Amino acid sequence: MLAELSILVSTLKTLNDGIKTVKESSGHLKGISGLFSALTESKVAVETIEHKQKEGDHILTQEECLELAWAKAEIRAKEKELKKHTPRDVWRDMLTIQHKSVMEHKSKLEKQRIAKNRAITKREETVKSAFGTTILIGVGVAVYYGTQGLGAGPLI
Repeated sequence: MLAELSILVSTLKTLNDGIKTVKESSGHLKGISGLFSALTESKVAVETIEHKQKEGDHILTQEECLELAWAKAEIRAKEKELKKHTPRDVWRDMLTIQHKSVMEHKSKLEKQRIAKNRAITKREETVKSAFGTTILIGVGVAVYYGTQGLGAGPLI
């Protein structure tokens, strides 16, 4: 989790440098597209960390929570600053692309969760089936030997 947070922080630093470049170059396309992808990656990283925390894979420490809160605030600030220096139609298209990317990521995480739950359910059913079969065989053996003993004479 600390590694993901440090990657997120370094991405945000890259965003900051990129925004300075966009300001200086007055909208260089390659710089802007790189910033959009870095911004999307940052948002996905935050969402992944929050998803892991919700799933119970990791309990965030106070330090991690503070870093995550700072990162989210910095993402909002960078978005606002980047929006000032980006044409309106480009910004709208970026939001559409970004939303699609985030939704695909959420869908991927949901599919992974469903697959994991199905595997657990299948494993549980296999164990129940094996346990039931073992009990059934045990009862059958007990009945067989019980009737064998009754036919030979009294058990007492």
